[in-house]
Amino acid sequence: MVAIPRPAVRAATVRDADQVADIHVRSWQAAHADLFPQTCLDSLYAARPTQCWRATLGGTDWPKAGVLVISPEKEVLGFAGFGPSRDDGEDQALVGEIRDIYLIPEAWGKGIGRRLMSTALARLASAGYSQVTLSVVASNARARSFYTHGGWIEDGARKCEVGQGFPIEEVRYRKQIA
Repeated sequence: MVAIPRPAVRAATVRDADQVADIHVRSWQAAHADLFPQTCLDSLYAARPTQCWRATLGGTDWPKAGVLVISPEKEVLGFAGFGPSRDDGEDQALVGEIRDIYLIPEAWGKGIGRRLMSTALARLASAGYSQVTLSVVASNARARSFYTHGGWIEDGARKCEVGQGFPIEEVRYRKQIA
Protein backbone atom coordinates (compact mmCIF):
# COMPACT_ATOMS: atom_id res chain seq x y z
CA MET A 1 0.00 0.00 0.00
CA VAL A 2 1.33 3.42 -0.95
CA ALA A 3 1.55 5.94 1.90
CA ILE A 4 -0.03 9.30 1.09
CA PRO A 5 1.62 12.33 2.75
CA ARG A 6 -0.65 14.54 4.87
CA PRO A 7 -2.38 16.70 2.28
CA ALA A 8 -3.10 20.41 2.52
CA VAL A 9 -6.51 21.91 1.78
CA ARG A 10 -6.39 25.06 -0.34
CA ALA A 11 -8.51 27.12 -2.70
CA ALA A 12 -8.62 25.63 -6.18
CA THR A 13 -7.23 27.63 -9.08
CA VAL A 14 -7.73 27.43 -12.83
CA ARG A 15 -4.48 25.42 -12.97
CA ASP A 16 -6.32 22.65 -11.07
CA ALA A 17 -9.12 22.34 -13.67
CA ASP A 18 -7.69 19.32 -15.50
CA GLN A 19 -7.15 17.35 -12.30
CA VAL A 20 -10.52 18.37 -10.84
CA ALA A 21 -12.30 17.27 -14.03
CA ASP A 22 -10.42 13.96 -14.04
CA ILE A 23 -11.25 13.32 -10.36
CA HIS A 24 -14.90 14.21 -10.99
CA VAL A 25 -15.18 11.62 -13.78
CA ARG A 26 -13.05 8.88 -12.17
CA SER A 27 -14.78 9.17 -8.81
CA TRP A 28 -18.25 9.24 -10.34
CA GLN A 29 -17.47 6.17 -12.44
CA ALA A 30 -16.08 4.23 -9.45
CA ALA A 31 -18.82 5.26 -7.02
CA HIS A 32 -21.61 4.38 -9.42
CA ALA A 33 -20.11 1.32 -11.14
CA ASP A 34 -22.88 -1.01 -9.97
CA LEU A 35 -25.61 1.64 -9.93
CA PHE A 36 -25.78 2.92 -13.52
CA PRO A 37 -25.53 1.32 -16.94
CA GLN A 38 -21.94 0.91 -18.11
CA THR A 39 -22.71 2.84 -21.30
CA CYS A 40 -23.55 5.89 -19.17
CA LEU A 41 -20.34 5.59 -17.16
CA ASP A 42 -18.27 5.04 -20.30
CA SER A 43 -19.72 8.20 -21.84
CA LEU A 44 -18.14 10.33 -19.12
CA TYR A 45 -14.74 11.70 -19.99
CA ALA A 46 -12.64 14.47 -18.50
CA ALA A 47 -12.36 16.64 -21.63
CA ARG A 48 -16.00 17.73 -21.44
CA PRO A 49 -16.05 18.84 -17.79
CA THR A 50 -12.56 20.41 -17.99
CA GLN A 51 -13.94 23.43 -19.85
CA CYS A 52 -16.72 23.81 -17.26
CA TRP A 53 -14.23 23.54 -14.40
CA ARG A 54 -11.94 26.15 -15.98
CA ALA A 55 -14.87 28.57 -16.15
CA THR A 56 -15.97 27.75 -12.59
CA LEU A 57 -12.51 28.05 -11.07
CA GLY A 58 -11.87 31.30 -12.92
CA GLY A 59 -15.03 32.93 -11.55
CA THR A 60 -15.40 31.74 -7.96
CA ASP A 61 -17.03 34.30 -5.65
CA TRP A 62 -15.19 33.98 -2.32
CA PRO A 63 -16.12 33.92 0.53
CA LYS A 64 -19.76 32.91 -0.13
CA ALA A 65 -18.81 30.20 -2.64
CA GLY A 66 -15.71 28.34 -3.68
CA VAL A 67 -13.93 25.17 -4.60
CA LEU A 68 -11.30 23.61 -2.37
CA VAL A 69 -8.78 20.97 -3.34
CA ILE A 70 -6.85 18.64 -1.09
CA SER A 71 -3.33 17.90 -2.21
CA PRO A 72 -0.16 16.61 -0.54
CA GLU A 73 1.99 18.31 -3.18
CA LYS A 74 1.18 18.75 -6.88
CA GLU A 75 -1.28 15.89 -7.30
CA VAL A 76 -4.84 16.77 -6.30
CA LEU A 77 -6.56 13.96 -4.39
CA GLY A 78 -10.02 15.49 -4.22
CA PHE A 79 -12.15 18.60 -4.32
CA ALA A 80 -15.23 20.14 -2.72
CA GLY A 81 -17.41 22.84 -4.23
CA PHE A 82 -19.74 24.92 -2.08
CA GLY A 83 -21.91 28.01 -2.13
CA PRO A 84 -25.38 29.27 -1.36
CA SER A 85 -28.21 26.76 -1.65
CA ARG A 86 -29.66 26.36 -5.12
CA ASP A 87 -32.83 24.70 -3.83
CA ASP A 88 -36.19 26.44 -4.14
CA GLY A 89 -37.54 27.68 -0.83
CA GLU A 90 -34.18 27.92 0.92
CA ASP A 91 -32.88 31.24 2.30
CA GLN A 92 -29.64 31.69 0.34
CA ALA A 93 -28.30 34.02 3.03
CA LEU A 94 -28.56 31.31 5.70
CA VAL A 95 -28.42 27.97 3.89
CA GLY A 96 -25.30 26.88 2.07
CA GLU A 97 -24.79 23.83 -0.08
CA ILE A 98 -22.01 21.33 -0.63
CA ARG A 99 -22.34 21.09 -4.40
CA ASP A 100 -19.58 18.58 -5.02
CA ILE A 101 -17.22 16.45 -3.00
CA TYR A 102 -15.14 13.89 -4.84
CA LEU A 103 -11.88 12.06 -4.17
CA ILE A 104 -9.77 9.80 -6.31
CA PRO A 105 -10.91 6.26 -5.46
CA GLU A 106 -7.44 5.39 -4.08
CA ALA A 107 -7.97 8.04 -1.35
CA TRP A 108 -11.32 6.70 -0.14
CA GLY A 109 -11.44 5.54 3.48
CA LYS A 110 -8.27 7.36 4.56
CA GLY A 111 -9.82 10.37 6.35
CA ILE A 112 -9.10 12.70 3.44
CA GLY A 113 -12.78 13.23 2.65
CA ARG A 114 -13.54 14.08 6.28
CA ARG A 115 -10.76 16.66 6.29
CA LEU A 116 -11.93 18.19 3.03
CA MET A 117 -15.56 18.27 4.22
CA SER A 118 -14.68 19.86 7.57
CA THR A 119 -12.71 22.60 5.82
CA ALA A 120 -15.59 23.29 3.40
CA LEU A 121 -18.05 23.43 6.32
CA ALA A 122 -15.76 25.83 8.20
CA ARG A 123 -15.65 28.10 5.13
CA LEU A 124 -19.44 28.01 4.87
CA ALA A 125 -19.81 28.83 8.58
CA SER A 126 -17.37 31.73 8.30
CA ALA A 127 -19.42 33.03 5.34
CA GLY A 128 -22.45 33.28 7.63
CA TYR A 129 -24.41 30.16 6.77
CA SER A 130 -26.11 28.38 9.67
CA GLN A 131 -27.21 25.28 7.76
CA VAL A 132 -25.84 23.33 4.84
CA THR A 133 -27.50 20.88 2.45
CA LEU A 134 -26.22 18.42 -0.10
CA SER A 135 -27.83 15.97 -2.49
CA VAL A 136 -26.63 12.47 -3.21
CA VAL A 137 -27.71 9.68 -5.54
CA ALA A 138 -30.19 7.66 -3.46
CA SER A 139 -28.60 4.30 -4.35
CA ASN A 140 -25.06 5.42 -3.41
CA ALA A 141 -24.81 3.65 -0.03
CA ARG A 142 -21.12 4.47 0.46
CA ALA A 143 -21.65 8.23 0.14
CA ARG A 144 -24.80 8.15 2.25
CA SER A 145 -22.91 6.33 5.00
CA PHE A 146 -20.12 8.95 4.83
CA TYR A 147 -22.65 11.75 5.29
CA THR A 148 -24.54 10.00 8.08
CA HIS A 149 -21.30 9.33 9.98
CA GLY A 150 -20.45 13.02 9.53
CA GLY A 151 -23.63 14.11 11.31
CA TRP A 152 -25.74 14.85 8.24
CA ILE A 153 -29.47 14.04 8.45
CA GLU A 154 -31.73 13.17 5.55
CA ASP A 155 -34.31 15.98 5.47
CA GLY A 156 -37.01 14.32 3.34
CA ALA A 157 -36.44 16.26 0.11
CA ARG A 158 -36.03 14.11 -2.98
CA LYS A 159 -35.75 14.79 -6.66
CA CYS A 160 -35.61 12.60 -9.70
CA GLU A 161 -34.14 13.56 -13.04
CA VAL A 162 -33.96 11.51 -16.19
CA GLY A 163 -30.42 11.46 -17.52
CA GLN A 164 -28.95 9.20 -20.19
CA GLY A 165 -32.40 7.61 -20.59
CA PHE A 166 -32.91 6.39 -17.02
CA PRO A 167 -34.05 8.03 -13.78
CA ILE A 168 -31.52 9.31 -11.25
CA GLU A 169 -33.08 9.76 -7.81
CA GLU A 170 -31.34 12.00 -5.28
CA VAL A 171 -31.98 12.53 -1.58
CA ARG A 172 -31.06 15.67 0.31
CA TYR A 173 -29.17 15.81 3.58
CA ARG A 174 -28.91 18.77 5.96
CA LYS A 175 -26.53 19.79 8.70
CA GLN A 176 -26.53 22.64 11.23
CA ILE A 177 -23.17 24.41 11.32
CA ALA A 178 -23.75 27.44 13.52
